[in-house]
Amino acid sequence: MSYLKAAILAIALLPSVAAAQTVNSAASIGARAVSSYSGIGMWGPDRATERKMAVARLEQICASKRASDQRGCDRAWRIIAAGHAKIQARRDAEADKAAKAEGVVAP
Repeated sequence: MSYLKAAILAIALLPSVAAAQTVNSAASIGARAVSSYSGIGMWGPDRATERKMAVARLEQICASKRASDQRGCDRAWRIIAAGHAKIQARRDAEADKAAKAEGVVAP
């Protein structure tokens, strides 16, 4: 009699097991939820879109009248200026290096 009960139970549970195989994993559910919440798709925004979003946010902060936002705006511009100076210094160093290498090869 116990084999009969086990067989009936297995037959009764068969549809639920088949349905469980079609359920998405927790990772795919979470990824889909995050992408739909943020509206950025599965892999996130590209560099151009990310840059536009950052500039728009910076403009929004700088347009604010709050003192904390103004401090944040000033800090952001200081960081941007320091980054720009660093890039310019690297470009100048590369140009000097190229000029020296060119001078050595062709006197």
